[in-house]
Amino acid sequence: MFKNSLFMVLILSTLLSTLEARQTEVYDKEQAENLRYNKTIRAFMKDNKKITAMVNKSYAYVVFPSIGKGGVVLGGAYGEGRAYRRGMWVGNVSVTQYTIGLQVGGQAYSEIIFFMSRDAFRAFKKGGFEASTQSSLVPFYSGISGDVNFSKDVHVFTSSTGGLMLEASTGTQEFTYKSRE
Repeated sequence: MFKNSLFMVLILSTLLSTLEARQTEVYDKEQAENLRYNKTIRAFMKDNKKITAMVNKSYAYVVFPSIGKGGVVLGGAYGEGRAYRRGMWVGNVSVTQYTIGLQVGGQAYSEIIFFMSRDAFRAFKKGGFEASTQSSLVPFYSGISGDVNFSKDVHVFTSSTGGLMLEASTGTQEFTYKSRE
């Protein structure tokens, strides 16, 4: 009887320590990911004081720490991000882009999209496609941010993090939103 009880205690202890180690690993990964998003937001705020005001004034914003893009005549891009409302993480977002035109090379960039109204954010959450025309010359590394206003309620800032790309293209972007709730 004592041997069986001791054996059960050993099994339960091993199981509990394994579960605790797994939970710690998941927590550490989540903290590292949160830090990556916070660093991206802080970098944009440091480079452009207008962004600091927009973080505080906007209804919501979406942060993409890294979007990878490449092409030769036909191109594409993909990135994953998070949506924030009043500084709280409210959803996950992905962007997929397809382009055609004069383009060669590849680049990585960060992006923040600000929604100044509830209606603009609701429309974004519905997803779908948005047309885009682009032209850029990206050196190997450039931290310069740009501001594109799609409307008075939507402002987009990008910052190249590296690559070499020459581009004059047109295409479409698809955003997919998934709430955390």
